[in-house]
Amino acid sequence: MEAGDDIDDTGGNRSDVVDGYEQLRARALGGAADGWRLGLGVLQQRGMAAWLRLRQATVPTVSPPTPARTAPPVAGGVEAELVGLLASMALAVATAG
Repeated sequence: MEAGDDIDDTGGNRSDVVDGYEQLRARALGGAADGWRLGLGVLQQRGMAAWLRLRQATVPTVSPPTPARTAPPVAGGVEAELVGLLASMALAVATAG
């Protein structure tokens, strides 16, 4: 690392950086409109050093898995009538047309 260079090349996974750059390069050369999501604007306006700093500052986050939704308990009264009504409406439209 050169003196005065604030890009840390000791940490992180270099292959992630290379893969990110290659993905950005492929999208930019392919004319894809979503290159900005990968930092194309930063690379074009401020250069490679700024793009690398941006890559270090943004840690990809993996969203936690969404818990399975459980249906609320059916009371059996109004809800059952509503389901029956909607089903009969759908059947009437299906047989009429």
